[in-house]
Amino acid sequence: MPTKKQLQQIRSLQTLKFRKEHGLFIVEGTKMVTELLLSNIKIVQLLVSNEWLSKNVDFDFFGNTFENIDNKQMNQISSLQTPPGILVVAKIPQYHIVASDSENELVLMLDGINDPGNLGTIIRTAEWFGIRKIVCSTDCADFWNPKVVQATMGSAFRMQLETQDLESFLNQTTENVPIYGALLEGKNVFKTTFKQTNGILIIGSESHGIRDYLKPFINKALYIVSHSDSKAESLNAAIATAIILAELRKTTLG
Repeated sequence: MPTKKQLQQIRSLQTLKFRKEHGLFIVEGTKMVTELLLSNIKIVQLLVSNEWLSKNVDFDFFGNTFENIDNKQMNQISSLQTPPGILVVAKIPQYHIVASDSENELVLMLDGINDPGNLGTIIRTAEWFGIRKIVCSTDCADFWNPKVVQATMGSAFRMQLETQDLESFLNQTTENVPIYGALLEGKNVFKTTFKQTNGILIIGSESHGIRDYLKPFINKALYIVSHSDSKAESLNAAIATAIILAELRKTTLG
């Protein structure tokens, strides 16, 4: 049975400050925990309520030990309005993504995506299209925010995610690397033929798009053309990511 102090520490992981301080994050829910246990991420603590355990007697813990807590304690540490009854504390994985990675694969770069739900959906979408590495600006939402983790539906556990200074990263790319970005002056993405499967795709936020200091690095500007009857001013960042990735991957899908 975890102590009161341990429970307080787990609850504190809902806050960025304490996730950074302890290097830990939390995952909740039967499906999400299963995805985590199947990954290479280190498990620190696994907690289940007696009620959850009674309903999941055949659950595979993959050799991990667990601790029982009551519903009141689970309510105290859960970040969800209706706690699912199973919670894991895990070690935040550390990766080092470098510019040269873009010479052999497509790297996704996110500029100022600060909405947790959007970020989580983008990570999930990126995995769908075979992206394995995402670099995010320092003002993006935290990858390990509980809301982001939930929205990824497990994709975050299988990908390399890192926050970096985007300008410094792009300064290290070689000239032959295609750097894509959605800009009004770009080519129609639906009429563009993509011959390379590597490079960098930059996605900006709905509020400001790709910021000016990054635009000079883009050598393959793209534009998502709207329908002639559309009155919408912009696309959700996650939707824009999905459309562009689908076009970039068209020749390798199916």
